Amino acid sequence: MIDARKKRRIVVGDVHGELDIFREIIRNAGLIDTKERWAGGDNILIQTGDVIDRGPRSVDSFDFLRQLQKEAIKAGGEVIRLCGNHELMILQGLFYFTNIVEPYEFADVLRGEISKGDVVASYTDGERLYTHAGLRSSIAERLFDDIKSINPNMNDEDIDLYLLSDYINRIFRASVESGELRQHPIFHIDWSRGGGDPVGGIFWCDFSSISLSEKACDIPQIFGHTPTGKNELKTAHELKLINVDAGMYRLYGGRMVYLEITSEGVLIQHSKKSGDWTMTVLKRK
Repeated sequence: MIDARKKRRIVVGDVHGELDIFREIIRNAGLIDTKERWAGGDNILIQTGDVIDRGPRSVDSFDFLRQLQKEAIKAGGEVIRLCGNHELMILQGLFYFTNIVEPYEFADVLRGEISKGDVVASYTDGERLYTHAGLRSSIAERLFDDIKSINPNMNDEDIDLYLLSDYINRIFRASVESGELRQHPIFHIDWSRGGGDPVGGIFWCDFSSISLSEKACDIPQIFGHTPTGKNELKTAHELKLINVDAGMYRLYGGRMVYLEITSEGVLIQHSKKSGDWTMTVLKRK
């Protein structure tokens, strides 16, 4: 397996049915051609979930990413499709936020994608953990304890990002298959989002709460979920926490922002302001 850290990575936040805006973003990143086909070679596209709802083309956006994922594999690239809270709500049978006409059918398709591993809850490139909304330290501690209970000879130092991400995905897939999508803390909704838990899970945590979490920055993370309200990314703790959701949904501003991580490890913010794309280097190797 080729080390993802040696590949160019493009990270894009919540799409929310804004397919045309999403296509413009990844076209600027060089990932698709004029016919909307994969042109990114061995690049990696990481989309942080909430592909659906709010905007006008939810199912089309979902189908487009699925097709792009297949095309990328053939070219030696990858499209990582993370599950967001809007996809999760569909799986939970909560349809009051969705604009999908046939939500039961969509839920069945989504379950199939998750079962195959095409849609996941977590990803890592070995340097950072990618989820929809971020991993709070208290939930990370629970996950570490669970892993150590399965492997009694392990210490915290033995659990790397690959093992952590894989364990999160195993919990997610098993929960989807069993239909129990509320019990584990990764699914919890915190008070700020109207839930009954003090800490939100990886589908619901707000940037403001994770950035204040005492040890959350111990795990370098990139996520979406909380619109920044500006044509820029939001970061904390010297780029250990990066929020890539600027608000692609038109009523959030239709903002076009994405993060590029070069094969050399340089972090670059791309954003479109006043009709022009600009680049800002956030971190050099």
